[in-house]
Amino acid sequence: MRSKINSLFVKLMLTFFVLIVPLYGLSVWFTNNSSGQMRGEIERSNESVLLFHYSTLQLELARMTSLLAEYSVDSQLADFSTFAPIMSNYEIDRRLNDILQKLRQMKSSSPYLEDVRYYLPLLNKVVSVRRGIADAPASEWRGLLASRANLRGNVLEYKGDFYLAKATPDSLDPTAAPNFLLITELSKPELAKQLRSIRKEGDGGAFISFEKNHLAVVSDARLQEKFSVFLPEENGDRPGKVIRSESEDGYFYAISDANYQFHLVSYVSKNVFLEPFRRYAFWMRSLTAVSCALIVVSTYGIYRLIHQPLFKLIRGFRSLERGDMSMRIEHRRGDEFGYLYSQFNQTLQRLHALIEDNYVQRIRTQDAELKHLQSQITPHFLYNSLFTIKQMAELENTEDIKIFSDYLGRYFRFMTRDFSKEVTLGEEMEHSLVYLHIQEIRFSNRMTVEAEPLPPECRPVMVPRIILQPILENVFKHGLAQKASGGFLRISHRVEEGAIVLTIEDNGDKLTDEALDGLREKLGRVSDLNEEGETTGLMNVHHRLQIRFGPEYGLSLSRSPLGGLRTEVNLPFHPNQKD
Repeated sequence: MRSKINSLFVKLMLTFFVLIVPLYGLSVWFTNNSSGQMRGEIERSNESVLLFHYSTLQLELARMTSLLAEYSVDSQLADFSTFAPIMSNYEIDRRLNDILQKLRQMKSSSPYLEDVRYYLPLLNKVVSVRRGIADAPASEWRGLLASRANLRGNVLEYKGDFYLAKATPDSLDPTAAPNFLLITELSKPELAKQLRSIRKEGDGGAFISFEKNHLAVVSDARLQEKFSVFLPEENGDRPGKVIRSESEDGYFYAISDANYQFHLVSYVSKNVFLEPFRRYAFWMRSLTAVSCALIVVSTYGIYRLIHQPLFKLIRGFRSLERGDMSMRIEHRRGDEFGYLYSQFNQTLQRLHALIEDNYVQRIRTQDAELKHLQSQITPHFLYNSLFTIKQMAELENTEDIKIFSDYLGRYFRFMTRDFSKEVTLGEEMEHSLVYLHIQEIRFSNRMTVEAEPLPPECRPVMVPRIILQPILENVFKHGLAQKASGGFLRISHRVEEGAIVLTIEDNGDKLTDEALDGLREKLGRVSDLNEEGETTGLMNVHHRLQIRFGPEYGLSLSRSPLGGLRTEVNLPFHPNQKD
């Protein structure tokens, strides 16, 4: 039990929890604090919206009342109600049409006016913007006056519609006939439109009620029953103040007007109101679960990164204790353990080599590896490539750095992968083209390269690794090194009976006949060199090709029509065979 508590896994997990829990608690505190602030902001926002529409409606009602008062003293309306009995029918019709035009002007002044009427009890006539000039029974205007007496405010209800009325002369007796009665009918559709703008989205709505706590206009008929349950009480002591109350499934915000005796109420569903807080709670629970999962996963990941590699190393030492020299530890990640494993493997390999009975075989193996590495990357090439990248970085030439780095990566990948003895001619050609592209970038202003594509049927031919690059290196080192500009290198091929010939030639101008004869002479006696003898890259390639394919194959040198060295690589080619 004690060993489990002291294990690295448990210690790592406890460390993560100790670090995360205070931060998590702080985030919870900030979240709760922000939630409280957001709740207050939502409350204030709902109240502000209600106050805005309340002020708008109050202003419109005040403006309509003012218009009624202004039109009630209009000389045309007042004189007509007095002198109508002594006017001719023509004069009456003309005056009624003039009054109709005035009423239309009055209606157009506010979108909340559904109709404007002018009742003339002496003639039992009514002038209406909506109905025109028509007969009006006494019961109609008497009903309107009687409805006005039922309310303390300026808004009266008659047959389900709401009006503002002004009688001239005004009388407290609803049975007394006035000279004329001026009526404005409030537009229910426009009021409903304004109510809908209070709650544009979500499960909510708004309504207006007048005096006796009955619904006047509702923004959504589906909420009629809900609003009928909640009707605000008289609020004479706090007019113009928003009152908030809570029901089982929502919140009501109500404001009352003392002058016009109306109540404006908005409703917000708890689902809508609490949705942001539910999202907060959901994300907090998700954050908790994800944090715990991340702690466990991270701890286990670090445990695997440290404990398992150590366990593999311990197994390696145990195998070494048993005398197993063939044990090798493989590690795919390029981290510190990879370096440790590499050193362990090298140590085992070295120990195995030191106690190898066949000492001569070890010498021959080392010699073969040395010859193989002679055709591979040289420090000089690496230094030049890194210097080129440095120059491009100083010029901030990022695109060329990307291209050059890609070629350099492909080049090193080919050079440093497992040393298989042979590759296909297509792979060898691709590697050589990568090398050429690198040199093209380095000497972009000094040379041009032309490479003929290799036919598909020639690509599967198996050849020794790295037979073309030494030839290309020789071109750059001896053929084109002194050319400040105008350098040209061409790679072509031709297929002959049983063979494919690759030609590499340049336009170098420093190759003398004596130097060419010397190269041919060395090429002719390369097979006579002993093991300690040194050969150039060309000689090495020629020797390897002859060992692999026979004396009839290899390299042949001549002067190119371009002026430089022409190197031909003769390889066996049998279309029906890959090897």
